[in-house]
Amino acid sequence: MKILNKQWPILFLVFASSCLADLDVKPTEIIDQTLAFQSIDDVNAGVLGVYAGLSTHTISTNTLIADEAMWSLENNTGRGTLMYSWRQDPVNPEAIAPWQSFYQVLDRANRILDVIDEVYTTPQGETLRNQYKGELLALRAYCHFELLRLYAVDYEPASPGVPLMKTAAIGKPGRETVAKVFEQINADLELAKGMIPATFTNRSRITKQAVSAIQARAALWQKNWDAAITYASEVINAMPLATIAQFPDIWLDKNNVEVVWELKREAQDAKFGDFYRDGSDKILFAPSAELRNTMDAVNDVRFNTYMRELSPARWAVVKYVGGQPALANLVDIKLFRVAEMYLIRAEAYAAKGVAGLNAGTADLNVLRTQRINGYTPQTFADPASLMDAILLERFKELAFEGHRYLDLRRKNMDITRLPEDAIQAPAATKLTAADKAYYLPIPLREIQANENISQHPKYN
Repeated sequence: MKILNKQWPILFLVFASSCLADLDVKPTEIIDQTLAFQSIDDVNAGVLGVYAGLSTHTISTNTLIADEAMWSLENNTGRGTLMYSWRQDPVNPEAIAPWQSFYQVLDRANRILDVIDEVYTTPQGETLRNQYKGELLALRAYCHFELLRLYAVDYEPASPGVPLMKTAAIGKPGRETVAKVFEQINADLELAKGMIPATFTNRSRITKQAVSAIQARAALWQKNWDAAITYASEVINAMPLATIAQFPDIWLDKNNVEVVWELKREAQDAKFGDFYRDGSDKILFAPSAELRNTMDAVNDVRFNTYMRELSPARWAVVKYVGGQPALANLVDIKLFRVAEMYLIRAEAYAAKGVAGLNAGTADLNVLRTQRINGYTPQTFADPASLMDAILLERFKELAFEGHRYLDLRRKNMDITRLPEDAIQAPAATKLTAADKAYYLPIPLREIQANENISQHPKYN
């Protein structure tokens, strides 16, 4: 992966295993960060290395656990099938990969944050130092947020969340409460927002608008409706929503009209589209009938943008195929879009009750008008009906972007699949909050090495 055509620093070519307990041994392969960063250019290279570590595990996890995909009959590889069957455990690669990945990125970010204030720069370079520090703080907040969403016991403020990593110091941290983790996330984002200049507009890195987008999503999860409305509005007021004509080209990387933050992908990078349909044209996970049935196949631009019937009854996810035939399945990963901000704001208005009904309805109608040809704006009798419509719209709009499982989980709703979507896993048609597989386990290796961290109680 490249950003701004910079090469990754040697510092990040070899890293220790990212489980927290592995940080108890300082890896000898890593150059001491106090020596590695001698200039602001070195810091920039290091920041790019942090971005390079970000993964697509949140997206794949949501696809495997939720109801947006079906395990294709062509998938005899075993890839993802345990989690799709709701049989993940603390050693299952799909279950533990996000933990390893996000904590590795946190370690990278903290190593730079620990020394960035001591790096020499000219007065003219101080603005860049502040920007890089802001990006790192926002990246730290983002990683903590993703870990919390995936691995918290639940999302109540006093419940066990995840360990906080605010420095690269050696230790064996335990779970902090959900409230404590959010407190750190909010603080890091607030600091970051004041450091990143409004003139910085590179969407493959974290801009001021990207910070607002992360704040809006975090506020939604905290049920801080006023903050969610405020932060979502900051993004909506700064960036347009793609039109029906523009929308398909977003996924071909021909435009980034409503993209707030994306992970840039180049020829040497892993092709995320292979997760759904690999290079041998084998469909591993197809769009579910449940998802397909929610959309108007003729008038909803998302239908043919996200999925396609390659031959009778042979459906494929095409959202990540990209626009380069020679590099099929290579496409930039859209982490935040303006469309999500409309849905966040609509949900926050709906949660405020009758007082927010009209405003929430207006946001939902704006989004649908930009996705469905000939759409007639709807009205809703009450906030509950609007809320149901918003959740359904999130299912459609944000399909295969890392939201469906987590949306259902934050609302404590059952995950259900149609029988035709579970042919390969007939026992996996209903998953409730009482079931173990509704949650992700902490990696076994972490539990064994770190006596201060507790496993999710469903896995004890």
